[in-house]
Amino acid sequence: MEFSIFTKKIDLKAKNLLNNYAEILQKADSSKVLLGIIFFTILVFSPVFTNSEFLSYDDDWYIYENSNVVNFSWQSITNIFTSTKIGQYSPFGEFYHSFLYYLFGKNATAFKVCALLVHLMNITLLFIIFKNLFKNRLFVLIVILLFAIHPMQVETIGWLSAIYRNAVFFMLLGYYFYLKYLENNFHEYRLIPVLICYILAFLTKEQAVLFPVGLFLIRMMKIDVVWNRKFVLEMIFWSFITLVFIFVTIEVTKTGGPNIEGRNIPFFEKLVLLTKMISKYCYNFLFPHQLSFSYTFSTISNELKSFNISLLTSLLVLVFGGYTSFKNKINRFGFLWVLGFLSLALAMSFLGLRKTFMADRYAYLAIVGFSVLFCQVLFYMKAKLKFINKIGFLVIVIGVISSFSIVTFQRVSVFKNDKNLWIQVLKVDPNNYLAYSILGIQQIKYGKLDSAKTLFKNSVRLNPNYHAAYNNLASVYYDQKKFDSALVSVSKAIEIKPNYLSAYENRAVIYSVLGKKDLYLRDLNKLIEISPNKEKFFMNRSKLYFKEKKYKESLKDALELVKNPNANNEEVFYFVGHNYLILRKYKEADIFLSKAIHVKPEKSRNYYWRSVARVSLNKWADALKDALQAKKLGFKVNNDYLILLAGEVKKRNSQN
Repeated sequence: MEFSIFTKKIDLKAKNLLNNYAEILQKADSSKVLLGIIFFTILVFSPVFTNSEFLSYDDDWYIYENSNVVNFSWQSITNIFTSTKIGQYSPFGEFYHSFLYYLFGKNATAFKVCALLVHLMNITLLFIIFKNLFKNRLFVLIVILLFAIHPMQVETIGWLSAIYRNAVFFMLLGYYFYLKYLENNFHEYRLIPVLICYILAFLTKEQAVLFPVGLFLIRMMKIDVVWNRKFVLEMIFWSFITLVFIFVTIEVTKTGGPNIEGRNIPFFEKLVLLTKMISKYCYNFLFPHQLSFSYTFSTISNELKSFNISLLTSLLVLVFGGYTSFKNKINRFGFLWVLGFLSLALAMSFLGLRKTFMADRYAYLAIVGFSVLFCQVLFYMKAKLKFINKIGFLVIVIGVISSFSIVTFQRVSVFKNDKNLWIQVLKVDPNNYLAYSILGIQQIKYGKLDSAKTLFKNSVRLNPNYHAAYNNLASVYYDQKKFDSALVSVSKAIEIKPNYLSAYENRAVIYSVLGKKDLYLRDLNKLIEISPNKEKFFMNRSKLYFKEKKYKESLKDALELVKNPNANNEEVFYFVGHNYLILRKYKEADIFLSKAIHVKPEKSRNYYWRSVARVSLNKWADALKDALQAKKLGFKVNNDYLILLAGEVKKRNSQN
């Protein structure tokens, strides 16, 4: 009897919960709701806690091969904030990775756990902001959950170089402070932390230039009367800051970088591309079951027949979104949020500045807008369709969240390592030339040169203009000592991309091996012209001139290296000193050979040649001491030379 009463009470509570979940949620403690979202997100992303590796796609040069990151010191921090890195200036992003590397070393799992923590902080800030903007707690819960666990978010957490997640943290923090500004009588001093957050976000990732989009939309939601003199002046101010940041970004990208493609795409193909991007981003949000790490241009150019479908879809999205935006404030917020935070990604692809035409990571913040619109559709259906009652609505929401969570949980494991990632890419898109090329690089690491060669050939077959695959193919031929084939392949890479630094460097090495000195010199000259880090190439040219007995030219290049305020290189000092010696400038030779000895006291050649220089300076005792030290360290010193020095020292001692 007691058990029957107990079960009836449970049934009543369950029915009450099912029928009044929205009202119960409205009264629930916000902190408990947020903790529930965070716990659920951690559960969905839990595979990041085990056996992760860095990805070779940008994680190498940006993190574990980046000297500023792996050598945590005041000097490296100074370098981070005073120099660019392959066409990017993101000092706070580099500093973040440098600090993590100092704590965890090359432990990719720890890095990915920290990426998840940043995502959780973004969820927290977004929840606080939306709780303030929207009265409907159920609406806020669904939007935040979709942002938290959507499968498109996996790339931003699983790929460590996607530092935009960190920039978003500062952006959301800035929006929080902006809300405080709106709630406290528009006191201008309250904009100071907003500006600071904007600067920090930009210094983390240049995509943060979109920050004012959120300010505009938050003000639109929070304040009924938006357009007034104060607001216009404020937007002019933010626009000016944005223009400055855009100018800085453009100047930084001129220093080069692996992602600056600069394609000349016909306008019609650009139109095809734009419509496909819009429809594809929408499709991926609604049906995220065939996501890819890269969506390549080759796929687009071969699908012109589908242009009509993508154009129709895009027009429907834009027209319907624009129409509903005029009728509803929340719809307008979501629609403009999507367009605003995807605008940079759409523009970059339209201008052909990336190898891929779209990426999940570009939608990291735009997913908020998609989620708002999705929720609006669900609530509209609930209000207009009689067969969707409260329980039916709840079933739909739980079904969508559960489905997305399962896909996300599985997709996290895809980002465990390169092999998992790129094999999955080929499953989604068998014509992805990037996947073949990167899998080829993996085969080189395992010493499987024939397999690598086949993969690179597949890559250039799918995209005959992919310069990197030709360059990598040249590396395989070089390792197989097929130098003529290597030369053909690397020259093709340079033909496609005339200022391709890595290809020029590889071709210079091939010319050197083949003994083609004039062509080797030509490529060294080009490398010095196009490379932001010229030191290595000045050194190589100095060595070549030295071998050709062009000592003045050799000295000139070596002295270029000495101009570097951080120059402390034994080899550089040796070449300067040896050239001065041959040019009979013995005092200068003595100075620079002494510097070389100071840097590497164990190097025998420096003692010997300083000995020769000191003979000409009549420093016989020092010359003998250097010659004996050179012999002790293994240099083959002629005995007659030692006898001569000893005799001269004895003669001068007797005279004194």
